[in-house]
Amino acid sequence: MSATNLSPNQKALRKFLKNPFGMTALVLIVLMSLLALFAYGIAPDHTPQANEQFPKLAQQMPGFQVQMLQLKTAEESKLNSFFGLFSGYERSYSLLAIDSVAMTNNGEVQVWEYAGASYRLDPNDLSGSIDEATILKTFWLGTDQLGRDILSRLLIGSRISLMVGFFAVLISSSIGIFLGGLAGYYRGWVDRVILWKMSIFWSIPTILLAMALFVGLKQHFSSNLWLVFIAIGLTMWVGMARIVRGQMMAFREIQFVEAANTMGFSDGRIIFRHILPNLIGPIVVVMASNFANAILVESGLSFLGLGVQAPAPSWGGMLSEFKDFIGTNLSYLAIIPGFLIMLLVLSFNLVGNGIRDALDIKN
Repeated sequence: MSATNLSPNQKALRKFLKNPFGMTALVLIVLMSLLALFAYGIAPDHTPQANEQFPKLAQQMPGFQVQMLQLKTAEESKLNSFFGLFSGYERSYSLLAIDSVAMTNNGEVQVWEYAGASYRLDPNDLSGSIDEATILKTFWLGTDQLGRDILSRLLIGSRISLMVGFFAVLISSSIGIFLGGLAGYYRGWVDRVILWKMSIFWSIPTILLAMALFVGLKQHFSSNLWLVFIAIGLTMWVGMARIVRGQMMAFREIQFVEAANTMGFSDGRIIFRHILPNLIGPIVVVMASNFANAILVESGLSFLGLGVQAPAPSWGGMLSEFKDFIGTNLSYLAIIPGFLIMLLVLSFNLVGNGIRDALDIKN
């Protein structure tokens, strides 16, 4: 199909596909989203919140390996549960870090615990034979001060960032499109009232407003995660409202809108069926920018201790938890989550810039 026969949307898509930065960023976002979606199936520690602790293995370097002995527990396994893919799996056994294990002459199991004592166990306490119950566990990115697997917590933490971005953008876009559409279409006193509210929200730094909303709404929510979604979503609607308001004012004067008014169409039909579909491009660009901002705000809240609470892993929370290690040989504990935050925010900004350039009819 020749370029002259392409629709505006097809031309925009072709331009975006030729944008190397935008496409690279989009591929990174897709890969991170897939990793986040299947994090519990990929993570070495697939227990809920990746919170399995081995205090004796604290602060080990990347690539650390240790033998683990699987011991029976009274809990039933949830390993085969489909829902475990989204909420984690409870182990049907406990793990014990060991130096070595052997069978004694009287049929007992002699265990030399890692950096600990030596003692004997009943063979029935193991999850199988000695060979079956002994595994080699690798901590690819090392462990934190509680002996938890860093790689697993980073993978599970990616879900927090992407979920916060998604729901915050959903909330802020819904409010912004609605209020911006009303202000731009009806103008007059409606516009003045909404502009006044926009000015108030616009004058308060986002992180401070999110903190105030978080504290003010905390008593009404049992889950901190939903509170974070709402608090951040309520801080970012102004940018969307300003864009929609300006575009709505411009489209309101176009002939097809005047014709729709003449034909007696309702205001709701004109706004949602005739004007808003023409604003998809600017709306998507703002949504991409807001997604990046939401990730930054959530990271800031978690860094300050107001975001997602432990033991749930959050990149911002991990950055706060490991900030004191900067300047030591364990500085990578803070550098990795900080780098991932930067990479995800940069990716969404590059995608937003790519969409903006693709929709620019002057280029």
